[in-house]
Amino acid sequence: MIMNVTIIGAGPIGCYAGYLLAKQGHQVSIYENHPQIGNPIQCTGIITAEFDQFNFPMDSFLVNTINKIEVYSPNNKTAIKQKDYIVCRTKFDNFFGDLARKAGAQIFLSHSFLRKEGNNLIVKDSVNKIEKTVTPDIVIAADGPLSPTAKAYNFYNTERKHYYGIQATVEGNFEGQTIKTYFGDEVCPGLFAWIVPESATKARVGLATTKNAKFYFDKFMQEHHFTALEIQAGTIPVYNPKQELQKDNCYLLGDASGYVKATTLGGLVPGLKQAQILVDCIQNKKDYSKEIKPVRRQMKMHLHLHKIFNKFSDQEWDKLLKYINQPKIQNVLETHTRDNPIPLVTKALLREPRFLSFAKYLI
Repeated sequence: MIMNVTIIGAGPIGCYAGYLLAKQGHQVSIYENHPQIGNPIQCTGIITAEFDQFNFPMDSFLVNTINKIEVYSPNNKTAIKQKDYIVCRTKFDNFFGDLARKAGAQIFLSHSFLRKEGNNLIVKDSVNKIEKTVTPDIVIAADGPLSPTAKAYNFYNTERKHYYGIQATVEGNFEGQTIKTYFGDEVCPGLFAWIVPESATKARVGLATTKNAKFYFDKFMQEHHFTALEIQAGTIPVYNPKQELQKDNCYLLGDASGYVKATTLGGLVPGLKQAQILVDCIQNKKDYSKEIKPVRRQMKMHLHLHKIFNKFSDQEWDKLLKYINQPKIQNVLETHTRDNPIPLVTKALLREPRFLSFAKYLI
């Protein structure tokens, strides 16, 4: 049965879902409130090696390949060998937009979701300044962490928390294949600051907190003597396991669903997996909330780790890095990516039981 599918939001996750649905023969319309896909940029553009599973050609959007992450606590330091990709988010987003178009999806730029009227959606064409009525069989809300579509369908009856991220592009001398992350209450309470190289001479520098993000960002920039060439900012959701993903004919996807890793605030790989699962559920009449359970378990583990880290003192950050510095733990971290923390945490606990001392913060 061919269905009329409306997707609100032309980010990579929404466009990937549109591509998969259009490939199945469905009539797909994607509405994007901005005049261009991929602008403004509101993401650091780091993707773990888990991205390899999708087998996408990366030539059009790959900026840099990382092989090491340096982690700094107030009085300690460690390095972890991990492969990551740094992408140009504008080109990355347009890659998925092009995939969707080539599969037959229509993308309407400068079209904002306004409201829901019964079974109809009202969208505004900002260029021609007219309102349009859309009557879809399926609605997919992929319009970000503050999703107006999710609000219209009353998904916001569950508490939502957000981080506020600020990032600058800067010039300097950098280790071209090394990401640097900085933890501690004086640097960035509740999360971390980052220096992500695009090359040996240019990097993306930023942090995210639940409050006072600008204060800590300015302080970090000054301490490292950086001058911003360009500044980007955005809201990032914190995963909530109670969040519903489907009501009537509307499904949540990506940031609109809160499926973002609470430890790193990355959501591209989980979102792409989520899109695959959702499309399979729509196509084969499966239960979305049931089929998404493997990804949900990963999200919950990230959330548990986040709750632990959020209560760390500077001394505990130092202790954590001391444990991580051991070769037996380094081997675990080199074997598993950050996207799926369950085997990583399990194996790390088996090799170093002292990690269990941090579990008290879950109580």
